[in-house]
Amino acid sequence: MIRMAGMSAASSALHSPSPPFDCGLLPVSGGHRLYYEQRGVPTGIPVLILHGGPGSGCSPLMAGFFDPAVYRAILLDQRGAGKSRPAGGCDENTTPALIDDIEVLRRHLGIDRWLVMGGSWGATLGILYAAAHPGQLSGLLLRNPFLARATDLDWFFGGARQHHPEAWQGWAALGAPEVPGAMLRWLEACFQSPSAAHVSAWHVWECALAGTPSRALSLAEIDVLQARYRLQLHYFHHACFIAEGGVLAAAERIAALAAPIHILQGLADDVCPARATAALLAKLPNAGCSLVEGVGHDPYAPAMRAATLGLVESFAALGRFAP
Repeated sequence: MIRMAGMSAASSALHSPSPPFDCGLLPVSGGHRLYYEQRGVPTGIPVLILHGGPGSGCSPLMAGFFDPAVYRAILLDQRGAGKSRPAGGCDENTTPALIDDIEVLRRHLGIDRWLVMGGSWGATLGILYAAAHPGQLSGLLLRNPFLARATDLDWFFGGARQHHPEAWQGWAALGAPEVPGAMLRWLEACFQSPSAAHVSAWHVWECALAGTPSRALSLAEIDVLQARYRLQLHYFHHACFIAEGGVLAAAERIAALAAPIHILQGLADDVCPARATAALLAKLPNAGCSLVEGVGHDPYAPAMRAATLGLVESFAALGRFAP
């Protein structure tokens, strides 16, 4: 396990993402069409980038971790997210369906094995995909993993309020209960017809736990976040469609995986705290781990950027992660 201190922005500059050389809408089950794009070079090292959320969607910045002259970076918007259609669609939108979708995309693109990178919810999917399709992995790079246990949801929906009392006041002013389970039910009712105040309060709370600054939102940003939060509530209402402890059980099944696994953890993250990574490492004794000091949930914070870039470069050069 390696503990990393902060680094300057200059030491962690992202690559300039190349324009997509391919993009499309891939039909999958339930009437969903998934937007994907490929950047870099078609003959490069294939890497699938899994976004967080659920429902956040991809950004071209995500491809900036990968040298476009070396990698073939594939960005996939999950069901209901980003440019996928129907936008915000919850019908037949489950975790097992998302795992199946990844395989549909791999076969569609004619890729044998690929490096899979995901942060937060993307790390959840990366672990579950690796357990379901271990032969298709060349490596697994996870950042600030979310384990989708009841305790993880309880922490986010109220359990962390004593650590972030100012941010909690935004929800408290709207009548949020302090009991985590009741908080989630309250939010589900609110988001049947949410106000801008509910969306803004969630944004402020999320930023506080992530260790990133919040700001006033435009009406367009509120609309985007409202759709994302509704999709997240669909997942959280169903315990993310994962049996309790299912992510850790999946990790145990890939403990002897030949493909290298590495976990990055920002030590200042209260969305996906470091104790989750500790639990995950107990199931993955052969995985590498980098603990990044002074960084929360933000993948683009200078120290986290530098750590990620170093791991990606070592994988390209050595076929393994060597921080």
